[in-house]
Amino acid sequence: MSQNVINEQTDENIKKYLSESGEVNKTENAKWSDVLDGNGKSRFSFKKNKKLVLLILFLIIAVVLSVAYFVYLKGQRSFDDKKVKIEIKAPNEVASGNEITFVIEYRNDTGVKLKNPKITFFTPEKFIFTSSDKKPLEGGDDGLVLSWNIDDLSAGESGKIKLFGRITGNKNSEHEFNSKISYIPNNFNYEFQSAGNLSKIKIEIISVSFDLSLKCPEEIITGNEIDCLIAFENISDNNFRKINIKANFPEGFIFASANPEIDEKIENSLNWNMEETKTKAKGEIAIKGNLVGEKNEEKEIEIEVEIFESDGRLLERINKKAIIKIQEVPIVLEQTVNALENLSVNKEEEMEYRIKFKNISDQEIRGLVINSELKGGVDFNSLEVINGSYDNKSNKITWSAFNVPKLAVFKPGDEDEVSFKIKVSDYFDIRSSEDKNFIIKNKVVISSFNFNDDEAKIEKEIVSDEMIVKINSFLFIRTKGYFNDDGRIKNIGVIPPEVGKETTYTIHWNLNNLLGDIKNVKIASILPDNVKWTGNYIKSNGEISLGDENNGTYVPEGEEENEEENNNEDEVNSQDDSEAEEYQITEEKFYYNAVTREIVWEMPWLSANTGLISPSKEIVYQVSIIPEASDVGKTIKIMNEVGAVGFDEFTNEEIVTLESELTTELPDDYSIGPEEGIVIENLKE
Repeated sequence: MSQNVINEQTDENIKKYLSESGEVNKTENAKWSDVLDGNGKSRFSFKKNKKLVLLILFLIIAVVLSVAYFVYLKGQRSFDDKKVKIEIKAPNEVASGNEITFVIEYRNDTGVKLKNPKITFFTPEKFIFTSSDKKPLEGGDDGLVLSWNIDDLSAGESGKIKLFGRITGNKNSEHEFNSKISYIPNNFNYEFQSAGNLSKIKIEIISVSFDLSLKCPEEIITGNEIDCLIAFENISDNNFRKINIKANFPEGFIFASANPEIDEKIENSLNWNMEETKTKAKGEIAIKGNLVGEKNEEKEIEIEVEIFESDGRLLERINKKAIIKIQEVPIVLEQTVNALENLSVNKEEEMEYRIKFKNISDQEIRGLVINSELKGGVDFNSLEVINGSYDNKSNKITWSAFNVPKLAVFKPGDEDEVSFKIKVSDYFDIRSSEDKNFIIKNKVVISSFNFNDDEAKIEKEIVSDEMIVKINSFLFIRTKGYFNDDGRIKNIGVIPPEVGKETTYTIHWNLNNLLGDIKNVKIASILPDNVKWTGNYIKSNGEISLGDENNGTYVPEGEEENEEENNNEDEVNSQDDSEAEEYQITEEKFYYNAVTREIVWEMPWLSANTGLISPSKEIVYQVSIIPEASDVGKTIKIMNEVGAVGFDEFTNEEIVTLESELTTELPDDYSIGPEEGIVIENLKE
């Protein structure tokens, strides 16, 4: 608004006021003397003209504000922030990991001084700042933002900042850098910011020193196994001091194995630390696991490699990503062995595998093929496949529409099963103490085969399931009897045994164990009524203990004779079995229980493959017998059946074995003929 316009408006307001007050006509041609009364005094009164005074003050203030606003607008028009310029200069193309020189130039082309100027440089995620000719401010956004305070810029003054850094990434990737300058013009009291087209730059990585690839399946049925392969190569002409490879897997990933083995695992992050990698060196890492997720969910796997130069500085950081899409399971699969989903089996036991499957989708599935691949301790010569075929080179059993017509078109809701029988092996390759804890693994894969437009057969895995069956330890005890033994314990009496005369025999228990460790082992046998314990025995460590019938006698706590308790059947039946603690064997013992007439051998632990990799364990003891007249013409039983029991450490199953009774026939004492074990009458009679 111009000053003339303001004055014209002011005149109009005054006229309007005077007109309304009735004074306008009186004052248009009045003289100064007219405002005086007859005595020469002024007729003007503040009280009478209060409105006029206030109006004049208002007009004065309005004029002052208008002038101030005009001055402000004039100053505003005199500052143009577009004349404050900032520019980044750097190469547009670089090799990954190479050092880059950046120059940030700034200039004040305005007519005023710029106070408190500050340069800010925004870098991409994979930028590694090295140095600059001016020290940047501390802080920043995780090192991605660099800032410098610079001196005030007079009109026409310019400057620059030189900085150095590295950018790492994949070949052909682009990385953007931005900058800005903030300041306060000398005639303002608030901050301005300037940028522009030249304040940003994109840099493309045109070459890398390390080649990296990641191969994973594009789709997978939830819960199925995935195989990912990382391949890498040093394609530079330099040797690298250290390579760190990190594989980040998504939620739902269950790690199984890796080759080479991982150096560190933190949740679903796997790490490998490799020492010097020479030029042109190649390598691969194979990773196995299972992936679980929702239908159509996309799971991302990321591989990151950090490469360090010979001086320990980070040269390059590159990464690769793979997306795996989770597919719906159209078929549910269940396999059982001997009608159980979880069991352990014994050597030479026959197993019947049943594989049940059902289409739970709303689509029919064509060309189903079922493969069952067996590995481990089985006897393939005993294999019996029902309506299927067997490939003895791959140990793979196959069912298809050729054998099972229903597999040609498997409709929604259809269900079926296939089966085969096979025996657990009798032979296991045992060469060291580490050869133990054997298993049988059966992996079932159901696939569908279709033909595309080019008539190429495409196999699509639908669902898979792996079942592991553990093989129990094989515990066995051998009982041998001798009259003519090795002399450590001397036997007395006559052969053949005579009525009324005492004859003693030494009994050997040989204990062996194959396939797995057994804990809490107990071997026991009850002496026949007419057989007595002599008190002479040899421990498993070879220590000989000789004495009378009380030697080696021991009655475990709680087994003392108590007729009153034994006869109180109600009290025994009311005992709470859940409160009874499991009997734990803490040390090896061999003893004769005079109450139960049992000969007992206990040990807390029996190592796998005792009797094969290490010697059999043996106990030797002596018994005596005095034949009666009723025994004439017969052999006499000198040892009842021997029972051995323990718990397999691997399968957690109770292992039980029995050895047959022993008579005076003594089949292992070759100095005794077959007829010399038959009782004869007393010759003196």
